[in-house]
Amino acid sequence: MSRDRRIITYMIEPDMGLVYSRVGSEVAIPVLDFAGMTSENGYETNYPLEKFNVFSVARHLGYVIHTRKIPIEVKNEHRKFWGMKPLKIT
Repeated sequence: MSRDRRIITYMIEPDMGLVYSRVGSEVAIPVLDFAGMTSENGYETNYPLEKFNVFSVARHLGYVIHTRKIPIEVKNEHRKFWGMKPLKIT
């Protein structure tokens, strides 16, 4: 009997402190939404997650720090992006 277990791996980009995640051969990377930065919202920055093939971004992954020490709220954002159930916040 085989179970489809998907494992999520978290990484931190050291320059900006952005959290990446990887599931299988895909990586979720926060990408700056330039179009959403307007004078009406005070040029607020927003970094929605976008999915990339791990091989297309491999050169950028050489300097990220792999870690498990990510706040649960951030982990749950990534889990939602990947279609996983959220972790319980205790």
